[in-house]
Amino acid sequence: MKMLLSEVAKQTGGVLSGEDLNISSVSIDTRSLAKGDLYIAIKGENFDGHAFVDQAEMAGANAVLVEKKCNTALPQIVVNDSHLALAELAAAWKKQVEVKTVAITGSNGKTTVKEMIASILGLAGNVLYTQGNLNNDIGVPLTLLKLHEQHQYAVIEAGANHVGEIAYSCGYVQPDIAIVNNVGAAHIEGFGSLEGVARAKGEIFQSLGEQGVAVLNRDDDFYALWLELIEGRKLVTFGMNQQADIRAEEICSKIMHQEFATSFKLITARDVMNV
Repeated sequence: MKMLLSEVAKQTGGVLSGEDLNISSVSIDTRSLAKGDLYIAIKGENFDGHAFVDQAEMAGANAVLVEKKCNTALPQIVVNDSHLALAELAAAWKKQVEVKTVAITGSNGKTTVKEMIASILGLAGNVLYTQGNLNNDIGVPLTLLKLHEQHQYAVIEAGANHVGEIAYSCGYVQPDIAIVNNVGAAHIEGFGSLEGVARAKGEIFQSLGEQGVAVLNRDDDFYALWLELIEGRKLVTFGMNQQADIRAEEICSKIMHQEFATSFKLITARDVMNV
């Protein structure tokens, strides 16, 4: 999958100088930049990517996206905010591919849930899913920019350490299904209270379209709060609560020869399975 630099400029509100080349991949780190990448210079707390434009050119970048015109022979797109431009480009990139998208957040276990969902969907088609800890407002767009025509599914993990981060990231993801796994005290200092954490996780539902599906933990103390936030969208619940759509019953755990095993009945609307 490719995009002309002129289209990148259009989607990011930038101005292109130089040849209108095609780009098929993006990097923000010259240490891992591949030949032909569009290098996006991001200003961080401890570094400024604009200081590495020369290294990007030497590493084989095809073009650069910057906030100020640089002294380089490469084509360059100048934007007001390269951080925002990264997200805008990711959203435009995703629109080129028809993929069913699942977004996941929660205080604990979201990476495990992401891996499980990606594994299951992998039986039905090609899946792009979040690698490592690329779940913040930089990592989520970088993940979306790895989408290509062969993908049928995307599983995106969204994390946050402050209010508004999930709304920002998932606003560009535009998932078909949004899951909140649970709420805990992780990063509570960025949210003021446990309810603040719950509301921040609930930002994920702002990005759901009218046909989107919200998946909620029926056992969580903040279930009622999230129920308000989904605003009438289709809902699927899970947990051990008897009212959950998908629930576990007859849970039995055993420790034998240093091995831990758990078995339970999985109850769904269609079937009962022994797991």
